[in-house]
Amino acid sequence: MSIWNTVRANIRAGIKWAFSSDEDLEDKSEDSGVIRRKVEPKPVTKPKTTTKRVRARTIKGRYKGDDKSTPDVDEAWTTTKVPVRRVDKTKK
Repeated sequence: MSIWNTVRANIRAGIKWAFSSDEDLEDKSEDSGVIRRKVEPKPVTKPKTTTKRVRARTIKGRYKGDDKSTPDVDEAWTTTKVPVRRVDKTKK
């Protein structure tokens, strides 16, 4: 068998392995050179945020005024979530 026939056979075996399901691999009695490992997903980390009071705006983008008829509610200010900025320690 020439080297090119061996290469083609290895490529065909790799393609067959790549497109086969796990059930097909379990039925196969011969050992393959490739071992599949289960990869655990990385935990999802939420970006750190903090709240900040900012002026409320209308749909047009203008500042909202405070409604004097509701003294216990301040319509002119709202709280929003702001991402915490990382400090670059290399710059001084």
